Amino acid sequence: MAPASSRTAAKPTLADVARIANVSIATASKALNRTDRISAATQRAVIDAAERLGYRTPTERGRQQRQRSGLVGLITSDYNGRFSLPLLTGAESTLGASNHAALLMSSHGRPALEKSHIDRLAAHGVDGLIVVGNTTNSRPPLDPQTTMGLPVIYTYDPSRDPDDCSIVCDNVGAGAQAIEYLLSLGRRYIAIIAGPEDFQAAKDRARGAWQTFSIYDFSPVDVLFDAWSEEWGERAARVLLDRHPHLDAIYALSDEIARGAVRGLLAAGKRVPQDVAVIGHDNWYVFAANAHPTLTTFDNNIAMIGKTAAQFLLDALAGRPHHGVTTIECPMIVRESTEASRRTPLESSGRIFARQSS
Repeated sequence: MAPASSRTAAKPTLADVARIANVSIATASKALNRTDRISAATQRAVIDAAERLGYRTPTERGRQQRQRSGLVGLITSDYNGRFSLPLLTGAESTLGASNHAALLMSSHGRPALEKSHIDRLAAHGVDGLIVVGNTTNSRPPLDPQTTMGLPVIYTYDPSRDPDDCSIVCDNVGAGAQAIEYLLSLGRRYIAIIAGPEDFQAAKDRARGAWQTFSIYDFSPVDVLFDAWSEEWGERAARVLLDRHPHLDAIYALSDEIARGAVRGLLAAGKRVPQDVAVIGHDNWYVFAANAHPTLTTFDNNIAMIGKTAAQFLLDALAGRPHHGVTTIECPMIVRESTEASRRTPLESSGRIFARQSS
């Protein structure tokens, strides 16, 4: 009889998988057959146990290790699609070229739901995750017990772990460019209307603006923080006109604020941009292009963030992970609120409908 050291190690069994996953044998069987009657968390725990043990179902035995699924999970905390949909469009343009597809799920900003979605996506075999934020504030990294080795790319809201891969828009650069542009137009009495001080976007855009002011030995006539709203923009514009009669430019840190500021200026008898030029940020079409005058603004380049996130995820899958925070430039879109000659045509069919005589 051969010594014990020379015997072939016993192959793992379904009972072994069930024991490691802390479930019954029947549950382990259902999970490995990917039935929807098993919760995503349980299914994922069983699949992970099977992979660690090298267990294969009878139909898998003799086959090579499962190839990648070609699926990528996008988890978003965005409520209305303002950030997630353009990011998804950008990501899909890159993923599609590599025969990958994206699955989008919303966590509504709830960590427990986020974890549940990741469990479900992982149980369906996604190759990696792209996490989509909507505040620009840093966020805690996902628990390694949740990701279980899946590569993760954080977008818009960066991870607090500097070793993670995060992609954000360059808000500091946008703030610097906004003031550079206004100064180039000859504006000298410039105010900043910001959102809440605890938002990283507000702090970064204001910081970029201050950098340019410092370079040219200027200072803003005022910096006001409050809310991301039209109402605040309108109220702030009235305050600024009362305090600074010579005001000739406003850098509003969102399009909502900018549109409200324009309304406040017009109500006070000021012309935009002849008397006061206004710049916004976001290039959110419903605010920027549907305003009168149309708004000069900065685009967050979210589709490019999506493309870059997808490429970085593919790089990670190929063994070339990225680390740290990557910033994507925010291009400026010049419209009528800073240059009256930049007429923006209305979107229409160009046809004039007239009542036909009978």
